Amino acid sequence: MRRVHQVPATANYGWLFDLLFGGSPAVTWAQAGQLPAGFDGVEQFAVLPAGGGRTFMVSLADRRGSASALTSYNALRPASRRLPRRAFGLGIRSGLAQRLLSTRIDIGLAAGTPASSRAAVLPGEHLSGLLGGRPVVIAFGGGSGPYRKPVLQVFGTDGTPLGYVKVGWNDWTRDAVRNEAAALRACAASPMRLGVPALLHYGTWQGLDLMVTAPLPGRVRRAGNSLPGADVLREICELSAVSETELAASSWWAGLRARIAAGVADPASRTRLELVADGLERIAGRSRMQFGRWHGDLVPWNLARLGTRLFAWDWESSTADAPVGFDPLHFHFQVAFVAQRRPLEDAAAYAALRARPALTALAVPADARDLLPVLHLIEIAVRHEEARSAAGDADGRFYPAVLDLLERVCLEPGSTGQRAVDRAA
Repeated sequence: MRRVHQVPATANYGWLFDLLFGGSPAVTWAQAGQLPAGFDGVEQFAVLPAGGGRTFMVSLADRRGSASALTSYNALRPASRRLPRRAFGLGIRSGLAQRLLSTRIDIGLAAGTPASSRAAVLPGEHLSGLLGGRPVVIAFGGGSGPYRKPVLQVFGTDGTPLGYVKVGWNDWTRDAVRNEAAALRACAASPMRLGVPALLHYGTWQGLDLMVTAPLPGRVRRAGNSLPGADVLREICELSAVSETELAASSWWAGLRARIAAGVADPASRTRLELVADGLERIAGRSRMQFGRWHGDLVPWNLARLGTRLFAWDWESSTADAPVGFDPLHFHFQVAFVAQRRPLEDAAAYAALRARPALTALAVPADARDLLPVLHLIEIAVRHEEARSAAGDADGRFYPAVLDLLERVCLEPGSTGQRAVDRAA
């Protein structure tokens, strides 16, 4: 019989505990003090607010490790969140904050479970084995919406950051962590000026895909909101061989069409995307374009600096054969749409305008510069629908507005390229 966990109706963390601690009948979780008979408490987590309606779970297994999970890399956080994190981390380390915790979750292990089996059912024990066998403290969050997935932070009991773990739990997130592992291997094979986390492990555990990366240097700082220079953008493109061909003949376009057909579960969305792709192929299929690797989510919150060196992480949407120029478009679009909360149409027009100098620096031909913003929109629309098909959630600000915009851009008579994006906006 499935165990029922008593959590508040508004809690957004139950699915995370189910995913990480619900895969074996030997493990359960419950509100503090409410473990069922036959289970021994082996760990306790604090459930903390993380802003934006999200939560962050921190193991209380060790004061130094738990405090470090809250305060490490604080320089990467927005200024409004640094002081509360630091204050609470210091409180955890002293033991004073534990008295103020309103929500704690106990992890229970079935009585009599042999010590040799613990790593097979407890994520912290499994990760300890992967990272040298030392005792560890884990913290995790998972976000919300279609792209949600657990990301675990792993610390030693002395507070040393040991690694970060992304968890693939459905079709979209499994593909995402596989993509990221492949991209990190490509980065490791080509020494770069751009700093990239080292891939430490990729494997499966309890039916989940786990990708473990090394931590960043401890003294990295926020990189700011400026797009990386053309040398960095070119370095990313050239992680795979840059080629030139007609859009309709490219492997990227064939892959996009296949993703629409196989990865978009909603029939109405699939039909609309197929019609948009048909329209694009009619009006621009013969356009010659360059293709190479793109980061896939090059945005300010995935970048940091240490001195003059730039670091980039979150390569899960990276592919080896995307149109050259996607990264600067995505950067400016996400700044406008996510950080500045502009409407979708405004964000698309803003990105198309702001990316032009970078596209020129990357030697993207003028006709391709007109087409790229539309291709970027359909790429991220398909990405959203793949994630929605797997998770069941939608980004209400993005969807279905992106389909409406793409139809205006691609299907209205005379609408094509940059002029259509500007007109729709």
